[in-house]
Amino acid sequence: MGRKIRKTISIFCLLIILAAYFAPESRAARTSIKVAVNPNFPPFQYLNENGELVGLHIDIMNEIADNENLIVEYLAFGQTNKSIEALESGIVDAVLGVASKNYSDPMLSRTHDISSADLCMVVRNEDVNRILNSDQDSRVLSVAFELGTISFSQLPPMNTGNNLVMGNQRQLYDALKSRSVNAVIGVKESIIYMLEEDGTSDSYTIVHNYISSVSYSILTRRNDRVLQNSINRGIGRLLASGKYEFLMHKWIKDIELEVALRTRMRKILSYIVLLVLAAILVISAIGYMNYKLKKIVDEKTQEVRKRAQQLEYESIFRQRLVELLPVGIMMLKNDGRVLTMNSIIRSLAGIDEKKARENVWNVSELNILNMLYESMNCNNAGAIDRPVNVKINVNSENRIFRCQCLNFNIENDKIMVVEDITREEEEKQELFEAKKSKELSRIIAGMAHEIKNPLMSINTFASLIEKQGNDDDFKELFADHVPKEVERINRLINMLINYTRPIRSSKEWVLISELLNDSKYIAKLSTTNSNKIIFETDVSYDAYIYVNRDQIKQALINLILNSIQSVEEKLSQNEDKYPDGLHVRLSSYPLNKSVCIEVYDEGCGMTEAEIEKCMEPFFSTKAKGLGMGLALTKQFVNQNSGKIEFESRKNEFTRIRLLFEEDMK
Repeated sequence: MGRKIRKTISIFCLLIILAAYFAPESRAARTSIKVAVNPNFPPFQYLNENGELVGLHIDIMNEIADNENLIVEYLAFGQTNKSIEALESGIVDAVLGVASKNYSDPMLSRTHDISSADLCMVVRNEDVNRILNSDQDSRVLSVAFELGTISFSQLPPMNTGNNLVMGNQRQLYDALKSRSVNAVIGVKESIIYMLEEDGTSDSYTIVHNYISSVSYSILTRRNDRVLQNSINRGIGRLLASGKYEFLMHKWIKDIELEVALRTRMRKILSYIVLLVLAAILVISAIGYMNYKLKKIVDEKTQEVRKRAQQLEYESIFRQRLVELLPVGIMMLKNDGRVLTMNSIIRSLAGIDEKKARENVWNVSELNILNMLYESMNCNNAGAIDRPVNVKINVNSENRIFRCQCLNFNIENDKIMVVEDITREEEEKQELFEAKKSKELSRIIAGMAHEIKNPLMSINTFASLIEKQGNDDDFKELFADHVPKEVERINRLINMLINYTRPIRSSKEWVLISELLNDSKYIAKLSTTNSNKIIFETDVSYDAYIYVNRDQIKQALINLILNSIQSVEEKLSQNEDKYPDGLHVRLSSYPLNKSVCIEVYDEGCGMTEAEIEKCMEPFFSTKAKGLGMGLALTKQFVNQNSGKIEFESRKNEFTRIRLLFEEDMK
């Protein structure tokens, strides 16, 4: 029994020893340590909105503490050097997140690296060119960086000027934000994190990327080997477990990847927004177009309906208009088949409306109309389409018709217009006879008036021949005055003959300059005895006109002589008033697509009443004038398809224009 008890006790003791040996370390006694932290290094180590220390380094230290049975109490110090002083004086056991390469104090020792970061230079957008432009004086630029992150030997290649050293990354960011410096060289992850937190990342630019890298570790006292080994062992376990990558992804984001993803998302969102807007615009446009198309269709439908109604009204109107026209209208095919005819045509053809509608007629079957049709030569495609008068005998009566034949489509269908103008022509003839009788009476009265004076002179001399026939003075007076009076009567009769029976000679192409040069000699001869009449010519414009040369030359001579006589009369009334003389000008120029020959003088001029009567036979404003010069001039111009225009002011000037159509010879 005792042996069994001893054996049992031995086995129990062995189990206790084995259990104690293999017991987990977490069950061993835990060590409390104090760790100093600079909280101005987000997102590695910083205070959150609740005042708690958080960040990548805090999580790494917590993982090491869990693995090494450590109880960590964190103490926040505003600057890293204050944390190190606390470590040296024994206030804390370790300093978290110290730049590894800058501490070689023999009293202190650093652990393995717990993180690494890249340094970059960040500037405000408006200072980018100043930083990058090496031609500018770099001494005016100020750049700040954290002590222990970069050496001064690395600064010259970056074109920096005044260099400022600061204690932590938060101070760098605040200096950049407050414009105390132009640029900062800081930990890329930390600076970008703070910019993102403030929402001001778009206002700043990284001008130098990946300047260098900096590693961070935990600083301990060199004689505290147990703590240092424990922390290094914890770092090794953390790296081996894969938890380190999780913590890195949790706190340190791939900024470039995020920017790229954010940019891509912005682009995708922009495209989506654009597509949505485009879809909305397209849908709106389609809807608007449908609305407009519907509106247009409705409007066009109304227009078509109105147009159809209008066409119907127009058709009825045309039918009634054609039917009620006072002239005959007949439409027919080129072969003579009649398409339609109005009441006047039916009356001429001797058929009623019913027969005209029921039968197909040919113009050859319609007696009077056929004669007119053949007289017009309407079946000829080259027939003239201007109105012509046709005289035919209808029932032993001569009747006159004004006829016109027109083509009105591409098939050469015809419209024949017929108007009975027999009565109109008779009235014209009656009017012409009455006018001729009146004109003849006026001419006879003028002749009687003009011939009366010279006849009275001749009669007086004839009555005195018997008593004074042998008187030498009487003979001299008789020989002087009687032939002049006879010559006056002879000239009057010749002018009257020329007026009533103008000379009819052939027309020819006449050069204006030649015509004016021939006419001006008369003027020069007429003005030879007066140095106060200044005769001018302008024949620079030259053209051909198709006229009777002699008639137009005589017309010009008449006008020139009238102008010279008018100027002489004005000078005779008050010669001293015009010491420089008065002008008579003969010129030619184009006017409104016509050739204009102008005779201008500064003579007596005419009133409006005198202008209206000046071209009537026997009307004259001159005491010795016969009153036939302008009447003959008008007749000569009219016979040559010309036009005469008067412009005059009493006692100022007279301008007479002869207008002819230019002939392009």
